[in-house]
Amino acid sequence: MPGGWCRCGPFRVNVVPQGMLKPYILRLLSERPMHGFEMMEEIFQRTRGMWRPGPSAIYPTLTWLEEKGYIEQTRSEAKGEKAKRPFRITAKGKEALKDYDKFRGEWLEGVSQLREMWW
Repeated sequence: MPGGWCRCGPFRVNVVPQGMLKPYILRLLSERPMHGFEMMEEIFQRTRGMWRPGPSAIYPTLTWLEEKGYIEQTRSEAKGEKAKRPFRITAKGKEALKDYDKFRGEWLEGVSQLREMWW
């Protein structure tokens, strides 16, 4: 299911709600610092292949989160121009995760209601 889409007969259904990338990145970074490619792979693994956000989604989102102060880049121990600098969550990002946890509960309740409606 590349890109988080399900091919359901003649319909194309997005199984990953729009807007989930920012809080998901914050959740990942609350566990440990990571660089962009690492996040893409981690999301793919954790969603069992249902969602693989690409560089065109990850990197602009990282830029936005950094500009807003939710994440910051760490100092790289590797030398050179190509050294990857992992991102880490900031105190402001941790605070935002509290709102995400509330949203997550409400969203799961909504999904449960949809499931009862369709199945």
